[in-house]
Amino acid sequence: MDERRFNIDILRAEEDVDGLVEALRSVDGLTRQRAALALGDSGEARATGPLIRALGDPLTAVREAAADSLALLGNPAVGPLVELIEHPEASENYEESEVAEGTTTVTGSGGRAWEVETRRDLRRVYAAAILGEIADPAAVEPLIRVLHDASDDLRCQASGALAKFGREAIGPLEKALADPDPAVRIVAAGVLGDTGEAAAVEPLIGALRDENGDVRGAAGGALFRMGDVAVEPLIAATKDADRGVRLYAAGALKYIGNPRAIDALQELARSGDSEEKSVAEDAIEKIRMVRGEVTPEPSPPTSR
Repeated sequence: MDERRFNIDILRAEEDVDGLVEALRSVDGLTRQRAALALGDSGEARATGPLIRALGDPLTAVREAAADSLALLGNPAVGPLVELIEHPEASENYEESEVAEGTTTVTGSGGRAWEVETRRDLRRVYAAAILGEIADPAAVEPLIRVLHDASDDLRCQASGALAKFGREAIGPLEKALADPDPAVRIVAAGVLGDTGEAAAVEPLIGALRDENGDVRGAAGGALFRMGDVAVEPLIAATKDADRGVRLYAAGALKYIGNPRAIDALQELARSGDSEEKSVAEDAIEKIRMVRGEVTPEPSPPTSR
């Protein structure tokens, strides 16, 4: 029996969602890709299920088209996508009986690529990314819960998605900084920095007191990535009662390079211990060098 030929342009023009869903099962990859794109343009909530099924397609182009279309559908897709990331078995609802497993490459946030071994995990990784694109606040808490998931790929994709929520994610991420699992606290600190929101600065300064050194390091790195929005709180942190906070604050100010920090760093150099003095003076020198106030040491002459 011959494969049915689908005219995607006509199906799109006639808003024939059922026909496009059928075309999404075509043996021809290009037809499946175009059908997936057309379903996104349809704006029909009932396209959600077929598009989620297509997230497990063997062809990257079809998967990417389905992901783009689910993001276009927006809110109607949020509930099913959240179910996918929170309940791995939910992917079976979209599976074909004769599916063959195999390793597949998927590209996620920031262009990072993963080798995903099962279609179930493939759909979940895509689902996290799509939720970040839709940016419905209802997805924030589920994405944070996913930071406990056994899948490294899903955790990484969820963290990238959370950063796209901006201010909406600050409160839940701040709570995650108190999670018993240091791995979750590390991710939460990094994502807070990636949001670039001023409201993330104080929680991150608090995380500089964490008992885990890796969490403290993640918070420090997040603070210097935030740039000028973190300068005033970090200046205040150079006077914190906790010596570790003072050191991290000075280090972050060095990398940010804002000259407003020089007075506070000079005070820390005068009042602190030898390590604090060294870190503060190094930060002052770096800031002044960036401003052109310090001439770097000349390079030694080379022989000919």
